[in-house]
Amino acid sequence: MRPFKPLELPIEDHIRPLEFYNELISANTNVGKFQVMLKKSKINEDFLITPLSLQEALQSTKIEGTQVTFDEVLEFDIDKKEKNDDAQEVLNYYEALQYGKQALSRLPISTRMFKELHQILLSGGVRGESRAPGEYRSIQNFIGPEGCTIKTATFVPPEPQAVNFCMSNLEKYINEPKDDLHPLVRIAIIHAQFETIHPFLDGNGRIGRILIPLYLYDVELIDSPNLFISETLEKDKHKYYRLLNGTRKEEGWNEWIKFFLESVNKQALKNINIVDEIDNLYEKDLEKTMSLINSTNVVDLIKSMFQRPIFDVKTISSIAGIPDTTCRRYLSILEEERIIYSDNKMRNRKYYYYNLLDLLR
Repeated sequence: MRPFKPLELPIEDHIRPLEFYNELISANTNVGKFQVMLKKSKINEDFLITPLSLQEALQSTKIEGTQVTFDEVLEFDIDKKEKNDDAQEVLNYYEALQYGKQALSRLPISTRMFKELHQILLSGGVRGESRAPGEYRSIQNFIGPEGCTIKTATFVPPEPQAVNFCMSNLEKYINEPKDDLHPLVRIAIIHAQFETIHPFLDGNGRIGRILIPLYLYDVELIDSPNLFISETLEKDKHKYYRLLNGTRKEEGWNEWIKFFLESVNKQALKNINIVDEIDNLYEKDLEKTMSLINSTNVVDLIKSMFQRPIFDVKTISSIAGIPDTTCRRYLSILEEERIIYSDNKMRNRKYYYYNLLDLLR
């Protein structure tokens, strides 16, 4: 197979909006409803987005074959004494997403940002750390089943000499689009084009998925990088890859965009339900806790548990702004009433807020 030569963006001539009109209306409507739900939530939006961001990080790395659970990631984040490369990959993804949000205040979505995100993604001794972190590839790569060769590959991305030109064209489309397409349609095109260029030796799928919420935040369709669709894509992983590959033929773009919009809509609907369920849980457990502990600190404690549903005393007291000794006493009451549970260790005890974990897993 020869290296692929992508179409230059924009590709408006290949797009037929009527083929995905209904999917676009539904996705846009429910993304808007999700933003309203977040604003109206009784919990601080930043607190609420933290576990959703970690879940996104988990699902996006899961697409790439990592084997780690949500609980294991949160446990590892508390105590990193035992090496866990899969959990570290998830946390790297989360850190890259947070960094991207901050970087948007001073940088456009650009080669510089992509390289900085990639550097974070492959840091900390994870797989791929030796594969040129933070640099576009200078050798040919290829995509296919494990053990395949370039001759048996499913797809051969553009030759390395073409990467800078292709990425420059993508950057220009991101920041100065010349078509009239909706941002949700544009990000479907941008994500597919990034994956086709495959500018890095490793981590392309994850950087391409981080790009989705960052772009939608940058164009102000969402209020923060809070729309994550990796969970839906992971469930339909083989369809995702197949339709992505279909964009490398001109007739495949509309089918891909339709699938992407359906994925956005599914995830937005699920997130609307999750936020509603989380709000109900917050009200119920806050009311119960306030009947047990007569202190204004209770509100901060409960909200902190929604940010970190697996925690130790040091973590939760820092987030809530409550002294360790007071926090330990409060947690003992909550455990006695079975609002939270602990592993009962004498040292480095971890607490589990299972009511919330059950909603997030």
